Amino acid sequence: TRRLEQGVFVMALSDGMGSGRQAHEESDTVVSLFLQFAEAGFTIDMALRLMNAAMIFGAEAERFSTLDACLVDEYTGIVDCYKVGAHVSFVRHKRRTEVIEADSLPMGASASLEALPFRSYLEAGDYLVLVTDGVLEYLHVPKPEETMQEMIESIETNNPGILAKRIMERVMLFTGGKAADDMTVLAACIWEK
Repeated sequence: TRRLEQGVFVMALSDGMGSGRQAHEESDTVVSLFLQFAEAGFTIDMALRLMNAAMIFGAEAERFSTLDACLVDEYTGIVDCYKVGAHVSFVRHKRRTEVIEADSLPMGASASLEALPFRSYLEAGDYLVLVTDGVLEYLHVPKPEETMQEMIESIETNNPGILAKRIMERVMLFTGGKAADDMTVLAACIWEK
C-alpha cells in the first residue's frame, strides 16, 4: 500500500506463477515496480503496459504474474480497481458486499494488455478486500466467490487486520489447516477524517 500525491491511496496485490520463494519474489517485484511507476506520475494504463512489456521481453523464461490494484481517492471516496489476471476482489459496504471480477490474462501472457478499471464508491466504514487465487481455489465449494462474500459479511470488526486474519482462519478450516498454494488476504478500511 502507498499514499500518492493529490490524496490518492494505492493498494496492490500480485500473485506470481507457481508457489514458494520464486513466486513470492516475482510478486514482490511486480507490486514494487507498479508502485514506483504510480509514484513517478505514470497513468495506471501506461504503468501496466510498461510492466507487461518488461515481463514479456525481459524474462529468460515465460513468467506470468497477476496484479490487483485499487486506487482510492480519499476526497471523493471513488475507488478504481484494475485487475490483470487477478482473481475476484470484494468491497464490503454496510449492507452488502460487492464482488469485483475481470476477465483478463496475467502480465507477461500477451503483448496486448487490456485492463479497464472497475469503479465503485466507498463510504466511511467500507472495506476493500483483495485475495490471491489460492484463497478461493482451496475452499473446495461450487461457488467460492459467494462463500467468500458470505465470510466477509459475517465477520464483525472495524479493524482491517483482524478482518484479513479472520478470513484466513476460516479459509484454513476448509483446507484442513494446510496451504497448498500461496494464500494472501489484503484488507483496508476507509474512515472519515
